[in-house]
Amino acid sequence: MPSLKTPYLLTYNTINTFLWLRILVPILLSPLQSPQTTYTTLEPWTRWTQTLAILEILHSASGLTRSPIFTTFTQIFARSVQVWAINYAFPTITSLSPAYKAMLFAWSVADTIRYSYFVVLISGFPVPGALRWLRYSLFLILYPIGIGSEWWLMFKATIATEYWAVKALYVFFLGLYGPGSVMMYSYMVRQRRKTLAGRA
Repeated sequence: MPSLKTPYLLTYNTINTFLWLRILVPILLSPLQSPQTTYTTLEPWTRWTQTLAILEILHSASGLTRSPIFTTFTQIFARSVQVWAINYAFPTITSLSPAYKAMLFAWSVADTIRYSYFVVLISGFPVPGALRWLRYSLFLILYPIGIGSEWWLMFKATIATEYWAVKALYVFFLGLYGPGSVMMYSYMVRQRRKTLAGRA
């Protein structure tokens, strides 16, 4: 029913804002906390929060949102593989690596801002200039941190796994990070240029 589109998207984005904020706050409050403690306290929460984002593929495919289906699928699929096939499947490797905490920091900052932006937009209120700028500027730093951390954790899992089929699959995914990251980064740069044009 078309009349349910706005309240549904508003609810979805509001929930995700708070879910990612729940991940970000402990990282900001305890910057010197060990990666192992971060993993123990935040891994399940992050895994299920990210899994919820699979709905965004359906949103895009059904036309509920205007997000490009291929770009949306690429990002959600890559993160889903990360949280389930790497972080969850290789707890020892993940929990001991500073890359895990760096990855969560990049993800949670980016997504707290992104979902907050959509909440304001869908609500019909003018988007504050600062929020708009953060939404379309912080990725310049956060994307390299997040993607680099993801790649490193997958690389370590590739070395650790004893199953050659799994190892081969991970090597394939590692190879996709090059063109995939360029595609995502270029897409966001274009979005930034289009959205912030004339707003400086």
